[in-house]
Amino acid sequence: MTRGALLKIPEQVVTRQVGDETVLLNLESGTYFGLDPVGSRFLELLQAEGALATVIARMLEEFDVAEAQLEADLFQLSEEMLASGLLEAA
Repeated sequence: MTRGALLKIPEQVVTRQVGDETVLLNLESGTYFGLDPVGSRFLELLQAEGALATVIARMLEEFDVAEAQLEADLFQLSEEMLASGLLEAA
C-alpha cells in the first residue's frame, strides 16, 4: 500500500450509518465489516476524495495523531478491506 493509492467502494458493497459507526456489506460474498467513528471518517473522506494521500492529509488536520501512526493504521485498514472485497483500486 502506498499513499498514491486510489481506492473506491465496489458496486456490490452497500454501506449504512448506524449511530456513529458505518457498516459495510459485500452483497456477493456476504462479508460484513463495521467501522468505528474514525474508520467511518476515513471511509467518508475516501468516498469524497479517492486518493489515500488526500485522506491522510485531511485526517491529520482533524485528529491529534502522529503522521506515521495514522498512515500505518490506514494502510492496514485499507489492506484488510481490499482483501475482503470491501474496497477496490479505482
